[in-house]
Amino acid sequence: MARWRYVCGVGVFCLMMTGPGSAGAQTTTQTGLTPRAVLLGLTNAAGEGSGVSNVGAVIADLVGLEVSTAPIGSSAGGFTFTFDPVTRAFRRAAPSFGPMFGERAITAGEGRAGIGFNYIRSTYDAFDGVNIGDGSLQTVTLLTGTTPRTTGTAQLTITTDTMVVFTNVALNRWFDASVAVPIVTLRIEGSHQIADLLSEGNASASGIGDIALRSKIRLYERDQGGVALGIDLRLPTGDPDAMLGAGVSRTLVSGIWSATAGPFAPHASFGFEYWGDAFQIYDPLLQAPIDAGRHGIAYEGGVEWAASDRLTVNGEVVGRTVNNGGRLAYRDLPMLPNPFGITTASVATVDPRGLHRIYGAAGVKWNFAGTALLTANLLMSVNDAGLRDRLTPVVGLDWGF
Repeated sequence: MARWRYVCGVGVFCLMMTGPGSAGAQTTTQTGLTPRAVLLGLTNAAGEGSGVSNVGAVIADLVGLEVSTAPIGSSAGGFTFTFDPVTRAFRRAAPSFGPMFGERAITAGEGRAGIGFNYIRSTYDAFDGVNIGDGSLQTVTLLTGTTPRTTGTAQLTITTDTMVVFTNVALNRWFDASVAVPIVTLRIEGSHQIADLLSEGNASASGIGDIALRSKIRLYERDQGGVALGIDLRLPTGDPDAMLGAGVSRTLVSGIWSATAGPFAPHASFGFEYWGDAFQIYDPLLQAPIDAGRHGIAYEGGVEWAASDRLTVNGEVVGRTVNNGGRLAYRDLPMLPNPFGITTASVATVDPRGLHRIYGAAGVKWNFAGTALLTANLLMSVNDAGLRDRLTPVVGLDWGF
């Protein structure tokens, strides 16, 4: 079935290259559609039933995966307090203001709470190392022997603006509970060129992403550090059809360690994330979704430096893995004998290999007034796995009370 479908596609492409319409380019504009529909239309510009592998569906699924699994920042709050029985007053439990994307073992302090937000701006640059904005992303290549005859290429601009609103409450000196609500705006713009057919389009979507319910239980206390257990439940509240969420519930259970050595505060965490169901990715060759990502590992490590009573400098490494998370791949399909001389179609598709994304982060937390913190960070993609934004700015405000 797949070969016959691609033989039909060969006929369409050769007609475009040799027919009367080849004298001038034909342009189709996609408007009034959802972001997913625009991606589908852009990467299927040769027409319905032409056999072009629709890598746009793969990208749409992986955008939802990236939006829902990328770091959104800590919701624990920067101020931590402990009760001094001598002075009968609360004092700061640590000289620094906490990690940016990870956690530390200490809690906020009994009866303390905090609210805040993080703003995250992501402009995706590459898909598995292939630049998506300069025409390097190929959807299909038709070959005669080893000689390319026609290649479909896409140029895409994909951006997300995410506002994460969070609050944290210390129910007692051993237990913190928090919630983080991401509000996501996604924009898609791009074009697809194959022979004389050019397709262009743009779309946007806004809504709530996958909400995070978090808890931290302090298991062991040592000075200004210790060991804690973290539980992070991500609810499937983001619409996967709008590419705002993964569409599956996930539960991350982590071990957390932190310590203090003078002005420095190292911290680390490692955990397993259980997925309630498999994340599905569209397979263009099968013309159907397949079960891909399910379960993963999350880890983080870094150091805080209390440069002064009001300023903390952070450096962190953050890692996320998704089993069978979906990677870009090309498959060569041999063609049946045809009058056009096309012997092979190299088709973009999805390979459900493991996805391992590594980020580096650097930033500051500034106590500009009272118990208010201003945060400014840069999140940097270290490797090429998945849909990547090379440099992501993150800014936020945090109030403790």
